[in-house]
Amino acid sequence: MLVPLEVLRKPGKLTEKEFEQIQKHADYGFRLIKNVHTVSLLVANCAYQHHERLDGSGYPRGIKGDEIHYFGKIIAVADVFDAVTTNRVYRKAMLPHQGLEVLYAGVGKKFDNTIIEAFRRVVTIYPNGLSVELNDGRKGVVSSQNEGIGDRPMIRILEEDGEQVKPYEVDLNKNLHLLIMKCLDIQEPA
Repeated sequence: MLVPLEVLRKPGKLTEKEFEQIQKHADYGFRLIKNVHTVSLLVANCAYQHHERLDGSGYPRGIKGDEIHYFGKIIAVADVFDAVTTNRVYRKAMLPHQGLEVLYAGVGKKFDNTIIEAFRRVVTIYPNGLSVELNDGRKGVVSSQNEGIGDRPMIRILEEDGEQVKPYEVDLNKNLHLLIMKCLDIQEPA
């Protein structure tokens, strides 16, 4: 709310000064939240820490490991996932499974593995309606989710061996030999 809109909406690379302005949002958020007397100071502190990283490479203070509150570590994972799976002026949104890969790339260095694994279990990695290709070549669309297993959805098969077939359901949670290999016909989110 307090970062200038021309910096937030800049389509190109930020200057060092502009990036410093962006980084101030953690401090701005902390100050706004701590002044809400019905909200715990812990909430304000965790909001302040949402860009800190396990290896100390984050901001605003560059703290690391156990210096970061556990809730701050959780918020960091959710924030990064939200950031990469949302359209920005400078890039298209990633699909959820791609956002999860960004998190996995930072396991142990930037993010806590236990938190990422818990996050993976509750987030829909392949949204309903997404066209996919399985490792056996069949193509279909994600039709529904298996509760608590966001990366093993139900797939409505529409094509086998390049031919359309009468649609039928395949549960990836019950067919562990099947994997989603590709997302097809990706449309930019509205």
